[in-house]
Amino acid sequence: MPINRVTPSQRLLQPFRVLFTRREAVRFFVIREIRARYINSALGVWWTVIEPLVLLLVYTFIFSRVMNARFGTSGGEGEYALYVFCGLLPWLAFSDGVMRSASVLLEQTPLLKKVVFPSEILPLHLVVSAILVEFVGLGVLLAAVIVSGRPPSWPILILPFVMLLQFLFTAGIAWMLATFTVFLPDMRPAVNLLLTIWMFLTPIVYPATMVPERYRWVQNLNPLSHLVDAYRATLLDDRLPALVPFVAFALVATFVFVSGHWAFTRSKQAFADFL
Repeated sequence: MPINRVTPSQRLLQPFRVLFTRREAVRFFVIREIRARYINSALGVWWTVIEPLVLLLVYTFIFSRVMNARFGTSGGEGEYALYVFCGLLPWLAFSDGVMRSASVLLEQTPLLKKVVFPSEILPLHLVVSAILVEFVGLGVLLAAVIVSGRPPSWPILILPFVMLLQFLFTAGIAWMLATFTVFLPDMRPAVNLLLTIWMFLTPIVYPATMVPERYRWVQNLNPLSHLVDAYRATLLDDRLPALVPFVAFALVATFVFVSGHWAFTRSKQAFADFL
């Protein structure tokens, strides 16, 4: 019998095909996830705004008032707060989706063992949920930007594409970590530590210009540095993201998305032996 071989083009399209063929299942789990997390809470989805605002107050005091970090043209604390809040929103969506995906297969072991289930949607729906919840914070940010007298201009039209790349990058990382955690149970605390380090290597609470020249290569290799810059460019700076870093981030996000799906599907047959 002929052997069915997957061509490179088919492998490239497979994860995108999952988004289409499993869209109803993803939608069901996203709705269930959001209801489970917020429906029984007094403040509901507003907790997604409270968390970044509390972090914003802490970071503004420490980095702006104590360490004298400055953003923008005026260099005031209000402008610093806008830039930090703008950077925190994609970071929190990324870290929440990745962190919760790392253990999702372990948490859903009974579901995976009892029925034939498309397990690849489990990390995927958490990433989608995190990005949907981010829209609440984006609404607050846009309101603050408009009130401050600097409404976004036409570059904001690029933001949906920026968020699409954010989704691809986050989903690829989520698939990889969900796979590794099945075989390496200590991955979850390791991921927590890695995310803490990753955040402070990303220019969220300090401007990129504060990084000494000899360490700029670390910043340039950090995909989230370019994601944060794209958010600030379109929402605060009234400009398009820098072309070369943005194209590089798009290529990296696509590569991570495809590689994460490949790693997940290659390993899923062995999940039952370890769960």
